[in-house]
Amino acid sequence: MKNQKKAIVLGLTASMLMPVCFNGGTAEAAAADRDVAAMQAEINDLTARLTDLENSLSAAKEKQEAAKSEKKAKKEAPTIKWSGSTKSGYMYDEDKTGKIKAEANILARTVVDKTYDVGIGLKFKATSSEPKDDYSSEKNKVKLTESYVGRSFGPVYVRAGVQKVSLGEGLWLSKSSVNQFTANYKMTPRDALYLGYGRDSQDYLVNDTNKKDAPPARTRLLKFAQYQHDFSKDAYAGLYVGTQQPERYFGIYGSTPIVGKFGITAEYVRNTNKDKPAQARNKKDTADIKYGYDYFGANKNTQGYVISLNYGKAKKKGTWDIIGQYLNVDQNLFMDDGYSSWKDYIDAAGFKGFGLIVDYATSDHSKLSLLRYWAHTNPDGANVDKDGHSLEKSPHYSTYLKFTTKF
Repeated sequence: MKNQKKAIVLGLTASMLMPVCFNGGTAEAAAADRDVAAMQAEINDLTARLTDLENSLSAAKEKQEAAKSEKKAKKEAPTIKWSGSTKSGYMYDEDKTGKIKAEANILARTVVDKTYDVGIGLKFKATSSEPKDDYSSEKNKVKLTESYVGRSFGPVYVRAGVQKVSLGEGLWLSKSSVNQFTANYKMTPRDALYLGYGRDSQDYLVNDTNKKDAPPARTRLLKFAQYQHDFSKDAYAGLYVGTQQPERYFGIYGSTPIVGKFGITAEYVRNTNKDKPAQARNKKDTADIKYGYDYFGANKNTQGYVISLNYGKAKKKGTWDIIGQYLNVDQNLFMDDGYSSWKDYIDAAGFKGFGLIVDYATSDHSKLSLLRYWAHTNPDGANVDKDGHSLEKSPHYSTYLKFTTKF
C-alpha cells in the first residue's frame, strides 16, 4: 500500500511540472505555479485519504484476526456437560414402618485435550424413618459416585477410577462408587466384551464415632468379564463371570419382545463358592468388620434368578408401563446385598416372591412409580448362627411410591 501511494504522488508531481518545463514567459509561469499549488493540495488530500484507508484496512485485519483467535479458543476450550436425577418417595415395609426417602445425583462430564473423557459425580441421600421401638431416626449421606478418566483406542474404551459398573439386569452387580479399571471392547456392531478389575465399595460404611473399637469396613477384590450379543434394538443376551472376594459368580441374562407391547427379561446368577465365612470381628471382638455371614454351614452353591414380564414403556409424556416380576434368591447368595438393583428388597436372608411395578411418565423427563412386593425370606435350615440357631422364614411385604426426574 505504501509503494502504491508513493507511485501515485510521483506521477501527479511529474504531470504538474511538465507545463513549467515547456512553457515560457512570466504569465505562463505564474499560471503554472498556481496549477502546481492546486495539484499539490489535491495530492496532499489524496495522500491523507490513502493513509486513512490503509489504517482502516489494517485495523479491520487485526479485528478479523482477533475474532478468529477468540473463536478458535472457544472451540478448543473444554465444554462441561451437566446431568443428574432426583428421587423422592415413601416406602412402607414388612415391619409396618414408613420411610421417607430423598435422593439427588449430579454428574459433570468433559473432554480434555480432545483425548480424555473425565467425569465427576456426587450423590446426596436422606432417609427419615417413622417411629419404631418408640423412636424415629434420620440419615443424611453423601458419597462420591464417579471420579474417572477414560480414553478410546479405536473400538476399545478404557476407564479408570471411581465409576458405575453394571452386569446383566443388575441382579448381582449394578453399583456406582466402585474403584475399577474397566475396558469395553466393541467387537462388532452387535457384540461387546466388558471387563473390570479393582475393589468394591462398602457404600456409606465408615467408622462409628460412638464406638472407638469399630474398624473401617473391609473392601474386597472385584473383577468380572461379560459378553453380550444384540440381536436387535430391543433383543439381547449375554453371560458373565466374576469374583467379589471370596464369592465367585456365573450369570446369564437376556431380554426380548414377545408380541405387541409385551416383552420378557430374565437373569440367572450362581455363586460357586461353597465355603461361606462367618461374620468376622475386630481383634477385640467388639464389632463386626462387615465381612462374612451371620448364618453359615450349608457348604453348597447358592443361586438366584429374576423373571420380568413387561407391557409398554414409560418414556414419553403420557405413556405408561406395567411390570410383573418373580424373584427366587437363596440365602447367602450375596455377602453384601448393596450391589444389587434389588438392594431395597434382597438381603442375606434370601428372597422369594412376586413384585408388581407400575410407571407413568408425567413428562418426558419425570416419572411416577408404584412398586409392590409380596414375598418372604428364603432361609436354608443347614445354615446356623454362632449359637447354632437357624433362621426362620418370615414375610417380606413392601410398598414404595416414588417420583423421579432426570435432567
